[in-house]
Amino acid sequence: MEVDSNPILEAARKAHPELTGLVDEIQKNVNGKLYHQLTNSILAYLASAPFLANTPAIAAELKEFFEGFVKAFDTKFDKVKLVQILSIVCRPQTPAVALELISPSEVAVKVERDAKYMWLILKGEKLTSSGATEEAKELLDNLGQEIGAAYEVQALVQSHFHRTRCGLWKKLGRQQEFYKSSILYLAYTKLSDIPAEERPKIAFDTVVAALVAEEEFNFGELTQQEIIPSLDGTQYAWIKDILQAFSEGKFDLFDTYLAKHRSQIDATPELKAAEATVLRHKMCALSLMELAFRKPKKQRRLTFDEVAQHCRVGPKDVEMLVMKSMCANLIRGEIDEVEQLVVITWVKPRILDTQRIDLMRERMDVWAQQTGLLLEHLESVTPELLVS
Repeated sequence: MEVDSNPILEAARKAHPELTGLVDEIQKNVNGKLYHQLTNSILAYLASAPFLANTPAIAAELKEFFEGFVKAFDTKFDKVKLVQILSIVCRPQTPAVALELISPSEVAVKVERDAKYMWLILKGEKLTSSGATEEAKELLDNLGQEIGAAYEVQALVQSHFHRTRCGLWKKLGRQQEFYKSSILYLAYTKLSDIPAEERPKIAFDTVVAALVAEEEFNFGELTQQEIIPSLDGTQYAWIKDILQAFSEGKFDLFDTYLAKHRSQIDATPELKAAEATVLRHKMCALSLMELAFRKPKKQRRLTFDEVAQHCRVGPKDVEMLVMKSMCANLIRGEIDEVEQLVVITWVKPRILDTQRIDLMRERMDVWAQQTGLLLEHLESVTPELLVS
């Protein structure tokens, strides 16, 4: 095929003279029948700044480029990369148009497992966008089972799958599932592969989901995510303060930061709706965990009054708080209603920050000292046994 005579490439040169070098690279690869290089050069061309805009003009241009040029070579392309190209082309389209573009490729991509996965993921994304959430959920649930049972699925596929699921859960308002999918998306995606302009919003949405998800208490893992520093210097930076309060389990920080960021919280519907219920209840449980963690193991006999004061609950609510914390597997122990005591035998492990590491070091020093005293005592009472 002579690219010089292709009106699509000629139109691309005229519309984007700054991309002439990339268009020439596409032409060279077609003329040389270098199809692997051609897919890469097309992806580089489509990743250029002009095509990041979600405007009707760009949508029409990309659709014409795909149908008038790319489809002529689709049998020659790596099928995973073909779906990547299709994904970029579909990005600015309306959901209905995108689904029309996707449908004809179904048979072609089925010859490669990961390409089939990518195609189904793209279809699930566009179904979600179109409002067909039940159909999208069924598709992604089935695909998730298939991917989970498959061997050596590409990280690229896993990344796209979990990001698409994030979109579905967000549409459905299911924060617990959204958070889990977000963490998996970040686990399978290099930070450098996430556009810099998208990172702060992704980080913000992930933190908000963690805060309002009723079953999520592992904030240490979230604070360690590479994407969290991208919040700094943005309109979303304030959420790091709320995350810090939950990570440390300190009510003083919680109350301080809620007052400090009142306007931002009120402007975030998920947080505003959950503030008096989910957020405060989770903060009570995290405060109880922190109180137990900071107590030496032999001193984890907490009075109801101590728990009530530290966790900001009424004396009558202490028992319910402890039972809920036990049911969530945050702590283990016993409640003595007669003596009004809570005996805690285990606290759920968490990622340790500097302060907690210092506390553990102090406890190790005390343990070493006590061990030394015990050894000295044994030496003094049984010298003959130890010498022999």
